[in-house]
Amino acid sequence: MTVENWDRVVEDFRSAPSLSIWRGYMKEVYCRLTRRWLAAAPPGRRLKTDLFEEAICRQHPMADFPDGSVGQDGSISVVAEARSNLGGLGSHHLLVSDLRQSPIRPGALTSILSGSSLDHFETDEELASGLAEVTAGLAPEGVLVLTLDNPQNPLIWIRNHLPYRLLHRLGLVPYFVGRTWTRNQARKQLESLGLEVTQETAIAHVPRAPAIWLDSLTRAWRGDRLGRLLLRAYLAFEGLEALPTRYLTGYYIAIRASRPPDRET
Repeated sequence: MTVENWDRVVEDFRSAPSLSIWRGYMKEVYCRLTRRWLAAAPPGRRLKTDLFEEAICRQHPMADFPDGSVGQDGSISVVAEARSNLGGLGSHHLLVSDLRQSPIRPGALTSILSGSSLDHFETDEELASGLAEVTAGLAPEGVLVLTLDNPQNPLIWIRNHLPYRLLHRLGLVPYFVGRTWTRNQARKQLESLGLEVTQETAIAHVPRAPAIWLDSLTRAWRGDRLGRLLLRAYLAFEGLEALPTRYLTGYYIAIRASRPPDRET
């Protein structure tokens, strides 16, 4: 997907009604994941590879990031809007750069959240190139949290096998979705880059289309109390992560990987 297209998508989202319940749900899903998987990461600089959520709303995972964290996105408009929304989080550094050509020097990062950022490329080669560039910035003992669209989820599988133009015209897909990998494919790619996969799971289990529709309905009723109840109901779906069927219900696969310690003396 081109930078110009992302600029247009951000403008469309800014002019559309706010989905505050849905955005709050997704923020909490990612914040829970990073708290759980990055708690043991070495102190230091953290990277978030996508600033779309930061650009379109004030409910985003970077609000939970430590001072000095870095945000990276290929769109100037996305970064500009994210900077405006981050407001008081002025200690964060935002970069405009293609994930396939990262300016971050090797080993500069102790933790990375790449949340469904790399699955917007059209080819496997671009996806692999982006992953290699992102992980190159990870220091020894640093931790990567990677999420990708889950092709094992039946709804994602159907979406990926239908024409994008049709889905976009029907309003089911607001932006282009590209290549993704299975858990096995992602694990092999990470291991080929010298990382050790330590945990795997699936996240975001609430059915997306009904959840967004209910969010819109609640907003029309201006029901704050109902909205809080709905958010709790959405988050209750994350209990499905504990079941063996989690890879059928989760919208994203999530993988935690770390770079082995530098053994040179």
